[in-house]
Amino acid sequence: MISLFKKEIRAFFNSVTGYLVISVFLTLNSLFLWIIPDEFNLLDGQYASIENLFIIAPWVFLFLIPAITMRMFADEKRAGTMEFLLTKPLTEIQVILAKYLAALSLVLFSLLPTLLYFYSIYELGNPVGNIDTGATMGSYIGLFFLGGAYVAIGLLSSSLTDNPIISFILAALLSFFFYMGFDQLASLDIFGDQDLIILNLGINEHYLSISRGVVDSRDILYFLGIIVFFITMARLTLQSRKWDKQSRKQDFLTFGLITAIVIVFNIAGSFTFARFDLTSEKRYSLSDATIDLLDRIEDPMLFRIYLEGEFPAELQRLKRETQQMLDEFRAYNGLIEYEFINPTSNDDPEQLAQLLQQRGVMPTTIDMRTDDGRTQRSIYPGGLVGYQDRETAINLLQSMINRSPEYQVNVSVQNLEYNLANSVRRLIMQDKPLIGFTEGHGEWDRKYVASISAELAGTYRLDRFNLREFAVDSTTGQPSLQSQLRRINSFDLLVVAGPTTPFNELDKFLIDQYVMNGGKIMWLIDPVSANMDSLSKASEFLAVPQMENLNIDDMLFKYGVRLNTVLLQDYNCAGVNDRREINDWPYFPVMLDLVDHPITKNLNGVKLEFGSTIDTIYTPSVKKTPLLVSSQYSKEQQTPGIVTLRTLYREKYPEEFQQKYLTTAVLLEGQFESIYRNRLVPKNLEAQGISLRDTSRWTQQIVIADADVIKNQLNLVNPNLERGVPLPLGMDQFLGGVQFGNDDFILNAVDYMLDDSGLISVRTKEFKIRMLNEPRVKETRFFWVILNTAVPIAFIVLFGILYTLNRQRKHAIKA
Repeated sequence: MISLFKKEIRAFFNSVTGYLVISVFLTLNSLFLWIIPDEFNLLDGQYASIENLFIIAPWVFLFLIPAITMRMFADEKRAGTMEFLLTKPLTEIQVILAKYLAALSLVLFSLLPTLLYFYSIYELGNPVGNIDTGATMGSYIGLFFLGGAYVAIGLLSSSLTDNPIISFILAALLSFFFYMGFDQLASLDIFGDQDLIILNLGINEHYLSISRGVVDSRDILYFLGIIVFFITMARLTLQSRKWDKQSRKQDFLTFGLITAIVIVFNIAGSFTFARFDLTSEKRYSLSDATIDLLDRIEDPMLFRIYLEGEFPAELQRLKRETQQMLDEFRAYNGLIEYEFINPTSNDDPEQLAQLLQQRGVMPTTIDMRTDDGRTQRSIYPGGLVGYQDRETAINLLQSMINRSPEYQVNVSVQNLEYNLANSVRRLIMQDKPLIGFTEGHGEWDRKYVASISAELAGTYRLDRFNLREFAVDSTTGQPSLQSQLRRINSFDLLVVAGPTTPFNELDKFLIDQYVMNGGKIMWLIDPVSANMDSLSKASEFLAVPQMENLNIDDMLFKYGVRLNTVLLQDYNCAGVNDRREINDWPYFPVMLDLVDHPITKNLNGVKLEFGSTIDTIYTPSVKKTPLLVSSQYSKEQQTPGIVTLRTLYREKYPEEFQQKYLTTAVLLEGQFESIYRNRLVPKNLEAQGISLRDTSRWTQQIVIADADVIKNQLNLVNPNLERGVPLPLGMDQFLGGVQFGNDDFILNAVDYMLDDSGLISVRTKEFKIRMLNEPRVKETRFFWVILNTAVPIAFIVLFGILYTLNRQRKHAIKA
């Protein structure tokens, strides 16, 4: 067997055809990856990765491997040496294995020069070595198994004919069919619910997983099954030369048994499997919370992603990563389906665009290179997810102020698992938590919280709760405090957004006992009364404290925070449009230095309007985590104080802002002490059978020293929208539609407090940005193109010369 293995290797290298085949393979790779300026070019892709090699390799293999295997049996048959070969003390299976291993070795030899690609990108990384070695190793493993499958198909094709050309064509067609044919069959939508089974019969479905660096036992079993199946078929073909009635029956029984074993192993492997994520950051290792959500999907779930078309490299990466993450989802639940759609190919793109926006898929504007220069184009980097009779929108691109497109895409990739899994959670949730927006103290009207309410409504139940409206006791005819306590305790979260009138002691008692019973609250409080409407009437106004008037400062102090009656100013701020120009307004600070916490990690800047600061108070049973902090260039303005428009037009300098990292939002977690502990409580509690609870269960509160964080603007500018219609939270229509991160901040905060699955913790995942050193690429591009184009060919030529000289030397010695 070893002698036959060596004979096949020698036969390949004794012919010029062998070197030509490998040279053509390497030349095609070089053209696509280094020379032709398109989406596969490694130097144009901006990212330090050779993953494009593993995208085009299956197609180039369709030429290489049939060329390697086409003569292995066909030449033996044509030369009449097959019978002679089988008279040797070798079984058919040993002959096939020898030829199979020889062909596979030649495939590996052909891949050897491509390691130069890895070295080149390694050197061009920023910094040097900034490439995911583990993912690359996993991709090569996938390419090895793909090559093994193609070789087995090629050997069967060669065993069926004595014509090498026919063998080549048959092997290429069979390999193509098994690589893409089943995908095309599944896309015809003629198999109903069996589409996924048809899809899993194809090589592509299994290669994609390994090629990104995730080794799955199910994919390994599939490839081993394909190899065994085609090798067994080749053995059956060789044995057919000596068939009689009895032996034919025996051989078919053996073939059937082996096929059945392959099928059984693959079916069994689909129930119990192991996955090994070889990527450096374990980017494809799903969290337990995500896996649990996927396990709960009982019907087909369709992701329609509108990221198909001509995009810059960074958005191509987002598309590819999204597809890979959806493949990962589907690996855990076969009911996950997805399709990528090009919105511009629709019969009516404008109508589709309006439909997507109505359903919550927001557009973004990108710069595109054209033959005439650059142009701007609106795209929809998101999609719609459908499950049963429900649908939800998903936005995949994380917009971030003052960040490069590459950085924004990297953050978006980091948040992919959370965003996709959260859309699953919204669709499959049955018992939705109840959120109550309080009323009765001048809180924001419904229209000012309409945007966040609409976004929360997909995941939670929403209601309004007026602390001042009591049910009447049918027995006494008096307001029932018992009933009011039951009502408030029915809420899983209370949102107190922008109160302006005082809370009396009964209001505070209700809220306090709600907290003591484990209720959760989000406070959005303006400690200072100040707003831009005052500047529309005069060039300045007096900002006055209102915290004391609200009468909740003592309660918040007891819980662990003190809201300062100051106005926060920050050098990092949003602007104000006076209809002539936009000027920075330090009273509108933008929180960019966000804390590394699941709520705020990788969040877009959060905009405040006349916000204040928060101090924390020592309460040992409560953990305090700052969520929003100012920049290193900030300051507090004491109140009462004048706010004047002169500040808008005066040039600002960082050194004017002498304070730094002032807290404006705090997360409180733990056991809170009641404000009424060792203190008089409202009258008539005992008469109504109400007892005081003075220590809370473990619970959470978030306190934000600005009520405008949750307030959406009403349309005044866009003529295509009805005047006064609520705009998305965080969008500033006066700055040209700039989107801040207020909506994501509130949504993340609510999810953190109400989602018991722990899914929000997925947001702490961090992926390294692996970029090329662009200046070095531009400076040395010609060198790397020549190196990766000429050196692999030179290596094959040099090997051929040395092999030939060594062969001649051996023959000369024998002579």
